[in-house]
Amino acid sequence: MYVLFKQPIFDREGNVAFYEVTLKDIKTKKFPEGLDPLRATSITINIVADLTPQKIGNGRPVFINVPSLFLEATMFELLPPEHVGIELVENRSITNELLKAVNELVDRGFIFCIDDFGFEKVNYLPLLSRCHMVKINWKEMVYTEEELREVMNVLKELGKGVIAKHIETEEDYDRAKRAGVDYFQGHYLAKPIPLRDVRSLYFMKSTVIKLYEALKRRDLRRVANVIEQDVGATYRLLRFVKSLYRERAQDINSVEDAISFLSLNNVANFTLALAITELFAGHEEEELIKRSLLRASLSEELAKIYVPGMEDKAYITGLFSLMDELMGEHPQDIARELDLGEDIIEAYETRYNELGLILSLVELLEEDPKNEELIEKVAKVLKVSPEKVKEAIGTAFKITEEITR
Repeated sequence: MYVLFKQPIFDREGNVAFYEVTLKDIKTKKFPEGLDPLRATSITINIVADLTPQKIGNGRPVFINVPSLFLEATMFELLPPEHVGIELVENRSITNELLKAVNELVDRGFIFCIDDFGFEKVNYLPLLSRCHMVKINWKEMVYTEEELREVMNVLKELGKGVIAKHIETEEDYDRAKRAGVDYFQGHYLAKPIPLRDVRSLYFMKSTVIKLYEALKRRDLRRVANVIEQDVGATYRLLRFVKSLYRERAQDINSVEDAISFLSLNNVANFTLALAITELFAGHEEEELIKRSLLRASLSEELAKIYVPGMEDKAYITGLFSLMDELMGEHPQDIARELDLGEDIIEAYETRYNELGLILSLVELLEEDPKNEELIEKVAKVLKVSPEKVKEAIGTAFKITEEITR
């Protein structure tokens, strides 16, 4: 499981000036082995956008590690520039496109920092004029005391802030301070702490295409219909809109409600963010999302039989019921976070209401949907014929297949 960690960066007076967030493996506490840096950046930006950088940084800017290939991504539209720093990592070559992307981000107000800086790394030099800060890896320091003073003097003349990372001992700290370093980061001062356990919440392969087609037609009702058929997109949208309109969060109880608060341009930016994340969807996550959609559809069908009028709530209850596997968080916590209502929370926690009963029946049927004995038991609980239950199961599977094929 991936975990987002944050580590403070201190100024010369010992005050926290910034935070850096990084994605790590919960077991190794290191960058996840085999995880593509672009995927890691996508996951990180989604989490930061959801939690908000203001909350993560307690009002101080939050730095995100970004490979050069990712700098042109429109996902930065989701982040407030005044609270976010971009730390360029894994830079291999400078292109005109990269320079243009950096210029645009800096002009919009993002703080820009070059990681692992050194004047001997000539590929960094074209970016130096646009960056606000550089970060030096103290653990791999190659400079003598005299060379270090020269480097610091040049950087000071250029007006660049200097961060020293991997400050692991008192000796490291004292030497960096004597050299004139502005900011300090490392285990000697503070270790990274986990923000929350997460698994990246991906989206169905077809969602972005369908959203794009609906946007071309300027059909927001169709946009809402597409999003509500996807657990990742539904969670992301409700979270996004409720964070924008906190004072009216209680009025947002469905995807259609959320869409009504947004302009077409807002929805387009939201779709682009989904598209970037969707590129990195894995097979395991896709299967969980399909199961979530099946639960949602079957919950809706059973609600039509058992509690007509509660189909929408039953659908949402089923859709978010696997969030512990998708995100490592309990469904009831997600329901509270999204303010979905006490009846849905109770359904997850105790099952002592109609929605909870429906979810319990869905979980039973999911295990063996063709088991005649099980179908008869469910039919008795719902006080309908077994044929009605079979029809509901067939409809739910058909809907799921149509959406996910």
